Amino acid sequence: MLDAFLVASKFPQSIYAVENMDLVLEYGLYNTGDKAALKVTVDDRHSFPTQSFEIIKGLLNVRFERINPGANATHSVVVRPRQFGVFNYTSAQITYISEGSTDIRVGYTNAPGEGYIYRLKEYERKFAPKYIYWVVFFILIAPTTLGSFLAFTKSKTKYEELAKKRN
Repeated sequence: MLDAFLVASKFPQSIYAVENMDLVLEYGLYNTGDKAALKVTVDDRHSFPTQSFEIIKGLLNVRFERINPGANATHSVVVRPRQFGVFNYTSAQITYISEGSTDIRVGYTNAPGEGYIYRLKEYERKFAPKYIYWVVFFILIAPTTLGSFLAFTKSKTKYEELAKKRN
C-alpha cells in the first residue's frame, strides 16, 4: 500500500492582475495515494505580503482535516494588489501526515512564475469600453454624412420634377 501523496496546484483565475482590483487564486489538492492525508495545511502567506496585497476573502493559510484517497479539495482566495509592477508568484507550501504514520510530509504547489500587475489607468485604457470615442466619431462624421444625404435628396427631387414635366 502506498502512503498518501498529494498533488497540488495554484492558479490565478483572473486573466489580468490589476492594482486595486480583485485577483482570484485557486489552490487544488488531489490525493493520488492509497491512504488518507491528514492535517493538510496549505500555506501561501509568504507569496502575498500584506504591504503589497490586501486579502479580500479567504485565507492564505488553510487547513483540511482529511483528504481521502482519490479525493480532491479546492480552496480559493481573493486578494487585491496595492501597487503595480512585476511580481513573482511563488509556490505555496503543503504539509500533511499520511494515515497511520507520524512523519510530516512537505510538498509545494506549482509556481505560476513572474507576472505583471497592471496600473489601473493602463488597464482601463487598454480594456475599458470606448463609448466616448464612438460618440466623438459620430459627431465628427455626422455633418459630412448628413450634408451628402441632403444634397442627394435635393438633386433627386429636382430631377424627379423635371422628369414629370417632360412626361
